[in-house]
Amino acid sequence: MWMKFALAILFGSSLLAAFSIRPKAERIARPEAISNNNDQNEKRLRLLSWNIGNGDLESETRAHTQDLPEVANVILRNDPDAVALQELSGEEQLEFLLTQLGDRYRGFVNNGGSGDRFEALLVRVEPVAADHGAGNVAFDNVPTGGRFSAAATFRLHKDWPEIVLLSVHADAFNAAARRAFVGEVVDWSRRRGNNKIVFIAGDFNLEVGTRNRNNLFTNDAKHDSESYAYLLKYFADLGRAAGQTSLNERRIDYLFGPPARISLRHAEVLRDAAVGHMDHWPLLVEVGL
Repeated sequence: MWMKFALAILFGSSLLAAFSIRPKAERIARPEAISNNNDQNEKRLRLLSWNIGNGDLESETRAHTQDLPEVANVILRNDPDAVALQELSGEEQLEFLLTQLGDRYRGFVNNGGSGDRFEALLVRVEPVAADHGAGNVAFDNVPTGGRFSAAATFRLHKDWPEIVLLSVHADAFNAAARRAFVGEVVDWSRRRGNNKIVFIAGDFNLEVGTRNRNNLFTNDAKHDSESYAYLLKYFADLGRAAGQTSLNERRIDYLFGPPARISLRHAEVLRDAAVGHMDHWPLLVEVGL
């Protein structure tokens, strides 16, 4: 008899434990569900930076017009909200690229000054919705390093913060010139005000890696280290973990953003996207706002 009584007590205790543990498990699971909902509601911004120029052995190192349809395909497949491009030959190539994109983007090329190659920006204008604000894009030339960079200011939706994106291209052979260039780019970006989120994208030609370093494109690694440190003083290097962006295991294409106002969701170098004799790969970054 006492054995049956002991088993009954044990069974009752197990039932009581089950009911007491279940609410605790539900309390643990519930915050996770809330977190997932927050992720779904988070504002996501996709940015792509790409130097679409060609290797030095080519007779024309700027972008080749015949490669632009495939450039458009890469952009459409990855669906960025905005794109920073470098080394176009001018306005005519931009217009051709916009046509290949089916007029889904608005575009701008900078004033090249005395140079023969241009930076460009694309901002997506589809899907067109009642609250979509991409039609209000403002483009501008930004004086940097004795020439100009391209800037776009836009708001993708009415309840989103205003975004500023710069497309830049620093000197390939003079590290002192790159240092001055970076200083002007960063200082201009910091003056945009607290109401805007500023991103800087492009080919900085900075040689700051310690692995397989070469000096083919730099005359002073100290200047490049100082340039990079100045950028990191105010911005996060969003593509840092994605690795090399061009031939010879070089990481010279960057995308910087303000660490206090964004969260990095994804960064990837699209190494299967180079067209023809291009020597750079596009850097794709997604952030939460």
